[in-house]
Parts: sequence; structure tokens; C-alpha cells
Amino acid sequence: MKTRDHVIIAVLLYILSVQYLSEAAEILLSPLFPVYCLLTIVGALFPDVDWKVAKILRGFGHRNPITHSLLIPILLLFTIHRFELSQTEVLAAYNAFTLGVASHLLGDLIKTGNLVWIPKQHEDAWFIVNGVILIALLYFTGFFKIF
Repeated sequence: MKTRDHVIIAVLLYILSVQYLSEAAEILLSPLFPVYCLLTIVGALFPDVDWKVAKILRGFGHRNPITHSLLIPILLLFTIHRFELSQTEVLAAYNAFTLGVASHLLGDLIKTGNLVWIPKQHEDAWFIVNGVILIALLYFTGFFKIF
């Protein structure tokens, strides 16, 4: 999937999620809404930071399981809880970034190229499991409501 496609899908998914699935639909009216959209874009583009890292570290490669996984959002969530940064704005920023990463991972199911270090027959499962767990995290952080 191209960069532009990751961005468009992530931002549309974020806006629709906030409007129809979120516990905090008032985010759409918040002065911080553009910041949250920007963080969604950063999240959607973050997994492809491996292009830059691969130029420095041999063997890192594109679609690396380190950047194309739930690792960074999980580490961010632990950091937020460790330092008790669970204010509404911090969690909203985290959720925007995480939704961007999740949309990227699930979007990479439509891909060209291979996930490095993971056998080809397990690539789709890798993207699905990591993407779905990130979506579940959004529920547990209070971003999504059930009904």
C-alpha cells in the first residue's frame, strides 16, 4: 500500500471511529482535533520508518516485525501508565497514534513485498493478530464503546 493510501485510510478511519464508535465524540469539536489527526497520520506512517533504519542497520529491511507490530504502541502505553500520564489529552493522543498504526498493519494485508524474518505463510496472520490486538487496546483505553 502506498504512503498516501495509508494516510487517507487512517484519517478516515479515525474520524469515523471518533464519530460513531468512540466514547468521546466531542473530540471532533476539540481545538486539539487537528493534532489528533496529525498523530493518526504519524501512526499510519510510523511502521515504514524501517526504510530509514534499513539504511543504517544491515538486514533490518522493510516490513520489519519490530516496526510492523504492536511493540511501539504497547511500549507507549506502558510509559503512559508508568508515569501516570493518563490525562484525557494524553490518552486521546495515544489512541490516535495507535489507530494509525493498526490501520497501517491491517492495510499491509494488501501488499507487495514480504515481511522480513517471518515465513511468507505467516505474514497475513502477523498483520491480523497485531492489528486486532491494537484495536482491542483502543477498547481497553476507553476509545471505543461497545454499543
